[in-house]
Amino acid sequence: MPTIVTMPKWGLTMTSGTITGWSREEGDPVTEGAPLLTVETEKAVDDVEAPVSGVLRKIVANVGSEVPVMGAVAIITAPEEVLSDEEVLALVATSSIGVAPTGGTAPHVVREARQATRDAGGRVNASPAARKRAGELNIDLATVEATGPGGRITSEDVERAAQVEAAAADARAEVVELGDGTRIAALLAGPPDATTTIVFLHGLGGSQSTWASVLGEFAGAYRVVALDLPGHGASDKPSPDTTDYSVAGLSGRVGEVLEILELAPAVLVGHSLGGAIALQLALDRPKLVRGLVLVNSAGLGPEISAELLDRIDAEPSRDEARQLMELYFQDRRFILDRGIDDMFAARVSPGADGAIKSIAAHAFTRAGQQHVLVDRLGELEIPVLLVWGEVDRVIPASHAVAAATALPTSWLEIMEGIGHVPQVEAAPAFSRIVNRWLISLPSR
Repeated sequence: MPTIVTMPKWGLTMTSGTITGWSREEGDPVTEGAPLLTVETEKAVDDVEAPVSGVLRKIVANVGSEVPVMGAVAIITAPEEVLSDEEVLALVATSSIGVAPTGGTAPHVVREARQATRDAGGRVNASPAARKRAGELNIDLATVEATGPGGRITSEDVERAAQVEAAAADARAEVVELGDGTRIAALLAGPPDATTTIVFLHGLGGSQSTWASVLGEFAGAYRVVALDLPGHGASDKPSPDTTDYSVAGLSGRVGEVLEILELAPAVLVGHSLGGAIALQLALDRPKLVRGLVLVNSAGLGPEISAELLDRIDAEPSRDEARQLMELYFQDRRFILDRGIDDMFAARVSPGADGAIKSIAAHAFTRAGQQHVLVDRLGELEIPVLLVWGEVDRVIPASHAVAAATALPTSWLEIMEGIGHVPQVEAAPAFSRIVNRWLISLPSR
């Protein structure tokens, strides 16, 4: 039975991907789960794995092609299966190529999802109940990931796809005005009546786009909010002369956003400096925070990369942006020209460089981190997940181990071979880790 390989959807806002390489040629054997091709999106590059074992019968989209989400990129056949060129064309014609759906992939919560298989006529493999439910919910089965045996779509798969599609359609940008007039940019998605809200906080020099590859993995079941911290992204960048850019000052502003948007108590997911901000808020105002996910977090030990400080101190340039990305990522495929351009443009936007330098000066010196909270971890009475890239060259993984020792009930996940930004460099694995932890949260 032939299988159509399609362009995956990574994140809420992805509409297409560009193929940058194929790991196999037409006629080569392929193994389920092995890398088949590489895709570049606006913010990341990653491998697409073969959904089944067999033979790569046809490459539909060549290197350099931009393919919409769920568009066909290849066809895999069984080892002894014979498929004529006419049948190949018919299969491609029945696929959703050219269509960019608004839905996303279902969260990897219990069972691993995969692309649904098709029969010789190109009909998606789905149970009768799933077909009926898809008709009721107006869900295209070609956009649904399957968890049933043999790549079959179940009615539960359809329900999850409907949830994520609704969440993506409901995703909206919002501007929150704080009491002092500072405007904070936020991206909101997911069901408004969800029992759990997750707030994502980026690191120094980042923005809410840091989470673009993973938000879709949570928006089906949870209310998700990604913020641009003051001085970053689309948020205001007031002068350091009039603004408290310390960790405590920034955490206070995040708390104000939670209150204005009525998000509390929320699970805070903080990366790098965002982790220190999340931790500070949990310590200062525990009623606002239900749980913490600290990702390669600042605030848990004294060491900080001197190279990071060099890059922050330097005048912004494309070369400096490239060097910063080289520091962040272990896998050099993630150092994309468009990412470098975006980082440089963000740094030279009015007020950004001064704000970032001020934040860094409050948090770090050449002697180390100024804001270490590891001795206060015992004050926390909420669940904590620690996720760290094993080969982080900005903040060492030993900080995660020390924090886990201070918090014996916490979860610790060290991601092998990953650098400072696991939510980008290993987005699927990162999402699975966080989703497993979220399931364990006690009911409110």
